Amino acid sequence: MFHLFHTKMRSLPTPMAGLALGIASLGLCLEQRLEANLWIQLGCAAVAGALWLMLSLKFLMHPALVRSEIACPLVGSVLPTYAMAAMILSKSLGLFSAASATALWLGAVSLHLLLMAMFLYHRLTERRLGLMLPSWFVPPVGIIVAALTCPSDSLLPLARGLMWFGMLNYALLLPLMLYRLLFRRWQDPRGYPTFAIMAAPASLSLAGYLAVIHRPDATIIELLLPLAMVMTTLVYLAMLRLLRLPFSPGYAAFTFPLVISATALYQVVHKAADLTGNAWEMLNSLADLELILATLMVGYVAIRYLHHYLPRPGLG
Repeated sequence: MFHLFHTKMRSLPTPMAGLALGIASLGLCLEQRLEANLWIQLGCAAVAGALWLMLSLKFLMHPALVRSEIACPLVGSVLPTYAMAAMILSKSLGLFSAASATALWLGAVSLHLLLMAMFLYHRLTERRLGLMLPSWFVPPVGIIVAALTCPSDSLLPLARGLMWFGMLNYALLLPLMLYRLLFRRWQDPRGYPTFAIMAAPASLSLAGYLAVIHRPDATIIELLLPLAMVMTTLVYLAMLRLLRLPFSPGYAAFTFPLVISATALYQVVHKAADLTGNAWEMLNSLADLELILATLMVGYVAIRYLHHYLPRPGLG
């Protein structure tokens, strides 16, 4: 029995952390929009937390596997979504215990920085641009989730520093990523779904900026908002082809980027309405549309995961 459980844990796909991240983030966004007395937020957090705990068992039972995965250009780049999911879950945990939420947030931030350093070490060792994938944005830019989930005012300076660090990384990495996508061929078809991640960095930067900067600069918003909208539009157009790909754990990449795109628009509507003028109603409607589409996508990916990994009677 234990051997079977041990084997099952090993077979769990690490990209499932991205699905946990997407579900938990969707719960926060839906709760913000619908004000459902925390039922939506807590329900999504419970599902995402279950996925996160399953992966935690996998990592604890197979530490050598984690070391090999972090060296992989594809899996290693999405491994930090495990830490990002923990940051999002700390928001819901904070409803019950502020101390526990702060501890989880600090642990997740530390883990993300460690995973980022290890991933960067392996990439600098190889120095192969042809291996570069959109998922490479996750380690250096995903740390901005810390700004969205900062548990207390005392930690705001740290959250702001991580936000600026992530935005700087995005500015440095974006030109290189665009060059790679336009002029270099994809070497690994398993990385195709990660194109959806292109929607995330600009939106995450915008949402993180508005979350921790009380007096936002109109110039920064006017720079990030159009970039976020363009990138999200490109990803939605690409979905027409991406969804035709055979199912793989990489489908998790279709979740968080779409959720954070809607979240960023709501942040602009709620916290920078005086900077948007007559565009307020248009942005609010667009945010609603993106939230509906993101909800459908997260639900679809979750069902595909469930169908693929749910144990079937008489099998295995």
